[in-house]
Amino acid sequence: MQPLADIWRRWRRQIKSSAPFVRRRTYRILLNKNARLIESLDGLATPASQARVEIRKPLAQNLEGEVCLFVTHAAQPVLKTHVIHHVEHLLDAGIQVILIVNTNLATDTLTIDADLEARLSGVLVRENTGFDFGAWAHAYSLLDRKLWHRLYLINDSIVGPLGQTEFARMMGRIKASSADFIGLTESLAPARHLQSYFLVFNRNALLSHAFNKRILSIQNLPEKGQVVDIYEIRLTQQLCALGLRFEALFPTLSNDFYNSNDTASRWEQLLSAGFPYLKTSVIKELPRAPKILMARASGQVDAQI
Repeated sequence: MQPLADIWRRWRRQIKSSAPFVRRRTYRILLNKNARLIESLDGLATPASQARVEIRKPLAQNLEGEVCLFVTHAAQPVLKTHVIHHVEHLLDAGIQVILIVNTNLATDTLTIDADLEARLSGVLVRENTGFDFGAWAHAYSLLDRKLWHRLYLINDSIVGPLGQTEFARMMGRIKASSADFIGLTESLAPARHLQSYFLVFNRNALLSHAFNKRILSIQNLPEKGQVVDIYEIRLTQQLCALGLRFEALFPTLSNDFYNSNDTASRWEQLLSAGFPYLKTSVIKELPRAPKILMARASGQVDAQI
């Protein structure tokens, strides 16, 4: 007669093999294979700094304090309404903003309000390649960074701030944080990471040689999914491996590994918690939701979104 332990192990294996999910060990093997594949892709594209770029407004050198590299894509020869609104709020908060416009349009066709442009610390009109990470890295490579105390990397995938009080509270939390790098929200899948639409790096990160090397190694990957897999998802773990500490200002509201993207699944709860933004993807998906209609009524949302 077989020992009870052997029967139990055989029964457990049978249950696992027939279950509608992958065993943990198998999952880890597949995850490691995927990580090695992604690692091999990093380095096969052109460096971010090789994209064609025109300097619309000269980049201010020797900037001190807080600097923001704000990336937007322009399919039309005007800046999006919500980009103007966001940039103005950042400027009003005392942050020096350099605007990077990824576009296939001719530079001389792009219209930027003169008063807004006068407040910016530089404007780059860049070939539309590499998405946000490529644009951030390209601008980063052109600037003298030694006097920066805090760096913001922001893209145009969020609309807001929707409320000045919430925005001011969020900015206060960023400045008070002891973390080396900060994101507004996080996701658990496929590994815990800060979502990259709004990232902040404090002085300790900026002084790290390895951090600078990582940012300057970013390349112009051709597909958005590749950018997410190779740069957004991996960056948090890579910086943690360097000994840097991170904070999500609005930690995930769910421990569901497969549904932890609060900006998409629990955006109303985020707003109630003081999160001052809406993702453009949510606005497109739920155009008649009351809070989205309110955002539209405020004039912050472009008609084409």
